[in-house]
Amino acid sequence: MATTPVARRLAVPVDAGDIRAAKGYDLFFGFAAISLMLFVPQLKSLTPLLLLALLGAHVIWRREDLPRLLTASAPYLLLPAFAVASFMWSIDPGATRYYGFQFLITALIGCIIGAGLDRKAATRGVFLAFVIYGTAAIVFGRSVTWGGGAMGNSAFAGLAQAKNTAGDCAAVGLILSITILIDSIEERKRLFIALAMLGLVVQLQAMIAARSAGAILAAGIALTLLILWNFSRLFPKPARVVTAITAIMTIATAVLTQKIWLQPLVNQLSLAMGKDSTLTGRVYLWDRAAALINERPLLGLGYNAFWRKGNLDAEGLWRHAGITSRSGFNFHSTPTELLVHLGIIGLILFVGVFAILAVTLLLRTMIRPNAAMIGWCTLLTYEIVRMPFESIGTGPFHYTTSLIAAALVISMGWLKGAVAETEPSRPRFFRGERQRFVTQRAY
Repeated sequence: MATTPVARRLAVPVDAGDIRAAKGYDLFFGFAAISLMLFVPQLKSLTPLLLLALLGAHVIWRREDLPRLLTASAPYLLLPAFAVASFMWSIDPGATRYYGFQFLITALIGCIIGAGLDRKAATRGVFLAFVIYGTAAIVFGRSVTWGGGAMGNSAFAGLAQAKNTAGDCAAVGLILSITILIDSIEERKRLFIALAMLGLVVQLQAMIAARSAGAILAAGIALTLLILWNFSRLFPKPARVVTAITAIMTIATAVLTQKIWLQPLVNQLSLAMGKDSTLTGRVYLWDRAAALINERPLLGLGYNAFWRKGNLDAEGLWRHAGITSRSGFNFHSTPTELLVHLGIIGLILFVGVFAILAVTLLLRTMIRPNAAMIGWCTLLTYEIVRMPFESIGTGPFHYTTSLIAAALVISMGWLKGAVAETEPSRPRFFRGERQRFVTQRAY
């Protein structure tokens, strides 16, 4: 009876031919889960049902791994657990319970992708979801009216409801495409090399056409980190450690000082694209949010309790923004959204859990860097840059929520022995060249 890395992860002997231990299943789960969230506008009410079915099937299929998975994911799951518990003080307890459990389901799916599957297979599955969605968006998508000044009056929205969502999807897809391209070159996987090249073309075209200043700025910062960190793997371990430490210090400094440099940079980019320098009226939203925070500063209004039809404050903001559907809106700032709905305590919990798990991920990647782990670090960096002007990471049945959860718990899965550490820390092709050089010298 042979054992595989997945078998060791399940802590039970599983035959190498057992489908439960097949990496194909891990790839399928990552692909299916993220695809269902990407195609929400098309699937509508089917999305929650299909995601619940997928989650239930995984829990049954790999039930032996459930205790380890929950243990590895426990720190992150404090966030959705607090959101669900906020129904006790919510201004709309029913809505908070309903959407809180949706947040919990979305987070659990992300935890499975990050700590319950083979890392490389799951990453490839997520990448395939974005490349298929991006291709479909280019072929069947649409443009929306946009006050772009001299640059035109339309922007690419693809299959999404807004151009900013299309830009975000394209930026995430671009990060994943480059990650898979590097990994596939090292692993000599020709099919994924071709798919990654397709993804690069499709996602780059979509991101530029969407004209989303936030996505372009965050992607530019994140992709610089992705390329430099992968390039550093070609050097000896001491140089890699210095590079990684420098990257961590740079990211930490940038996050702590973002109020100084981020807003002016976004304003300049927005003006260059013909956009409102106040980030399309978000300053008014933030002023209204400040008043709501002052009313209930400690625990907030309750998770997802504000943006409800019948709430006069929400109705006023929808009318001000011209949103006739009265749905799909937020305060366009993650800290602000958390303060309004979960208060100072909720924000402290989010920042504390996020910081601890993010640092753990960076340290793990610094110790044994590989293309997939660097890709997840890059994705997390991209989301951190967007947090001051976008509300992300807590939306139910949203791909960003699951991807952030996956990135944060990957390191915890490693600490709990989720995956055998067999990947080389240096690219295979570089090691091969060095080996030939040493052999020639021996002769």
